[in-house]
Amino acid sequence: MISAYFKFICLPDEVMALNRIRSKERLDCILYANMDVEEYKGLTDFVNGKGQMFLYKTPARDIVTSHSRRLTEWALNNGNLNLSSIYIEDFEFPEFGYGYPNGNRLLRDGSANPLFPYSNDGYIFIMNKDYSQIELLIIPDGRNLISSYYQKMIDGGFESEIIKLREQAKPFFRYEGLVI
Repeated sequence: MISAYFKFICLPDEVMALNRIRSKERLDCILYANMDVEEYKGLTDFVNGKGQMFLYKTPARDIVTSHSRRLTEWALNNGNLNLSSIYIEDFEFPEFGYGYPNGNRLLRDGSANPLFPYSNDGYIFIMNKDYSQIELLIIPDGRNLISSYYQKMIDGGFESEIIKLREQAKPFFRYEGLVI
């Protein structure tokens, strides 16, 4: 059911300095794994020219315009493009959230891409308390049932898949000075 896994962290200060990264709010993808034979391509818009994929945790009210009942506290973006808001429905489990891809992705030439093929995917997030570490699980075509997948996550239904993905995870980008 889960097709891909990405682990984002706030890099240690020493690693940030070695790699000339200034923002302390930046979450860099350090590990990824695919359950499918094919590599997941739904996040390619978030990879920079160096091959790094990173996001910023941003207050959702700063970038998302929606009804106040649909607004979440946090959103993830790369400064130009919103990946997803993080919805937490069960406050007894604040370490789990869910979201949806931004369906209005841009093509490489900057024009709108109305046929973004990953817009129906669903995202499950596993976070630590201060959001300095976020694991992103991709459920293909899971957008319409994401609340159910979120409940399944809370109930431990993905535990064996997550363990397998964590074991299979390989570095997304080799940051100088980072030991994984």
